[in-house]
Amino acid sequence: MRDELWEAATIAVIGVAMVMTALTILMLAIMVLTRLAPGKKESKVEATIEVAHRQIPDKESVAAIAVAMALAMEEEEKGSSHRGPRTIAPGHTASRWVSAGREQLMRSRRKTGQKWGRPSG
Repeated sequence: MRDELWEAATIAVIGVAMVMTALTILMLAIMVLTRLAPGKKESKVEATIEVAHRQIPDKESVAAIAVAMALAMEEEEKGSSHRGPRTIAPGHTASRWVSAGREQLMRSRRKTGQKWGRPSG
């Protein structure tokens, strides 16, 4: 029994050591590759200033965007004068889940002393 325990501990230690060695070799290989082929490095300040200059729109762009938004909002108001509940097209039926949920909601509203199917109190 004692020999089996010792053998199991030895195998576990050797396994952990092999995994750590493999990970160390992998880490060193990645470090060597990044040194041999460095990526494009930009200073953070230059990149931030460049992005800031590109994001500032001119006055004409702001005016065009405002007009487009106003026209879109105006069309939306004209087209959506009817904001009632959606109706199901003739020949189509609502799914069982929708019907059951709607029925449960309507039943919970009819009961006095309860709110959303739970006793109030």
